[in-house]
Amino acid sequence: MVKLHNKVTRTLAVVVRLLMAWHTGVIFYWFTMDHLHWFNYSGKPDQNDEYQHFHPVISINYHYMFMLLAYPVGMSEAMLVPRTWHVMYGASENTARNAQTAWQVWGFILLICGVVFIHLQKETNEDAYLYSPHGWVGVFTVALSIIWVVWGITLWTLGTTNRFARRSLPWFNMWSLLSYTIANGQLGMGINQQHLYMGCDNNYCKENMYLDIIGIQVQVIYILVIFITCSEDRDLVVREDTTDKATRQDIVTLISA
Repeated sequence: MVKLHNKVTRTLAVVVRLLMAWHTGVIFYWFTMDHLHWFNYSGKPDQNDEYQHFHPVISINYHYMFMLLAYPVGMSEAMLVPRTWHVMYGASENTARNAQTAWQVWGFILLICGVVFIHLQKETNEDAYLYSPHGWVGVFTVALSIIWVVWGITLWTLGTTNRFARRSLPWFNMWSLLSYTIANGQLGMGINQQHLYMGCDNNYCKENMYLDIIGIQVQVIYILVIFITCSEDRDLVVREDTTDKATRQDIVTLISA
């Protein structure tokens, strides 16, 4: 683990929370760009293929909205809770576990909403399922996330004093890192694919540019979350080292006497 001064981790924790709030605002600002008909219509070629007519069907953009909130906000905060709420802010282990599970469940609800809307959109538009790597990896990502959330709820149900919960916690943390990392890679694939669906006049229209900004935000949030999660306070390590040295010195003194 990276050893950081606790002031550094506290500052980074504030920065990543502010970035999450900014990310949420940018997403909803992106959806105010009217000519894309974000939630009312979805482009579908007519039979003669001569022009694109907008039909009143379920929009694919609900899917992107929920997914871009599920992991960069909900699951990100769930990743941060043990490191920040418990270690940095002094909340009890039970309180931290409750908060982590709550954020996990909230992120998972957003994830399920995203899956439901992509299903409705494909059924309404008669689009094919799993025609791209994004679709196939998406199924894998959802499966990992289901195990992640169910495992987290199980640990929360058993409580912090349960032996199985204690012994399985390191494995749960590794599964969290795995699921979170794959999910963020999947978001990048989805953002790249979304560029193909938008009816922009050129590559530099504001809709495309803001989608690029959203993609960058997702990656920066991921980097900060992983950095904070995989770090530990340097002050705490120094105190432990000092205690160990004092203990060893006492042993040497007793032996000498």
